[in-house]
Amino acid sequence: MKRKALLRDHDRFEVLDESDFTAEVALQEALKRNPEVLPVADLELNEVVVVGREVALPVGAIDLLLVDSTGRVIVLETKLSSNPELRRQVVAQLLDYGASLWRSAPTLRQFEALALRYWGSAACEDARVKPAKTLQEGLEPVFRELCGEDWDYAAFQAALEDNLANGQHVLLIVASGLMDGLSRDLLQYLNICLQVPVYGVEIDMFQTEARQLIVPRGVRYTARPRSTLPPRRTDRDKFLAACTPAAGKFFGQVLDEAESKGLEIYWGQVGFSVRIPVEPVCTAIYGFPPDKFSVTCNKWPFSAEEQAEFLQRVRQLGGLHTTGPNSGMVNIDERTQAKALAGLAFVWQTIEGILQAERGAAPTQQ
Repeated sequence: MKRKALLRDHDRFEVLDESDFTAEVALQEALKRNPEVLPVADLELNEVVVVGREVALPVGAIDLLLVDSTGRVIVLETKLSSNPELRRQVVAQLLDYGASLWRSAPTLRQFEALALRYWGSAACEDARVKPAKTLQEGLEPVFRELCGEDWDYAAFQAALEDNLANGQHVLLIVASGLMDGLSRDLLQYLNICLQVPVYGVEIDMFQTEARQLIVPRGVRYTARPRSTLPPRRTDRDKFLAACTPAAGKFFGQVLDEAESKGLEIYWGQVGFSVRIPVEPVCTAIYGFPPDKFSVTCNKWPFSAEEQAEFLQRVRQLGGLHTTGPNSGMVNIDERTQAKALAGLAFVWQTIEGILQAERGAAPTQQ
């Protein structure tokens, strides 16, 4: 028996009848354009970005290839409830795709090539990633927007490289009426007994002649409860020990000066950020081992023109190259250290101006 749903439009309620997608392509296209509708919380995943569609592999083409903000690779296959492949063949198909992806792209460089090929194609309509020349350039601004300025590309990259090398992909089946064709027993067996991450997303659709309501629900079973322990964070000693000698000396000065200026230092799993204590708090500097120094002015109390002027000056003084619309980065070594210190001095000067303006005083002249 078909279910019904109510759609409220102001004070009026409209009855919608349960229905199905009529083509896999329509479902795939909807997810490609709106990956944020995937119920990642149900699946214990994080925010996702599409990095490929119809990704050609020796065994066939992956419908959608995604990556989440923690470095998990998601192989997504869309199927209709009426498709006879659903129960067994779609699982075998996904396992085939996962194995082939592991063989074809077990390194970051190979995976990056897949993403850039898609982002640069006519099939990609996401303006945020189309201009990207590297995986970091495409993902960093998107995930920082979705997850916050504390999102750590270095930690993401380390996890991604490990998942690619070990073939630790999430295999995801998305279908209308999923449980009519792919039983919960099968998902439970794969996840709990075999510990193979094959998850499902049920797509429920309700419609009238003119309107459709699409409701995705995630289906996942876990072999053991997630740890409730907080993630381990690095500290000053561990961080500096993981840096090159030149970078360790440079970052030691950055940390000392940040503390002396009353700025906040936040320690992540592998690196740190320096935050300006204004409302809202905004990040100014990132440091990642072994030598990455990054400056950002995203969410600073600046106009777009002031941000562009600030970044241009930092890049000129500090030798930083562009990594995003609001950031620049340089690898610290004996050759780059002196210029980076000049850029750092300008950053401190600008931050002091922001703090003075926050206190109601006239900002320092740039």
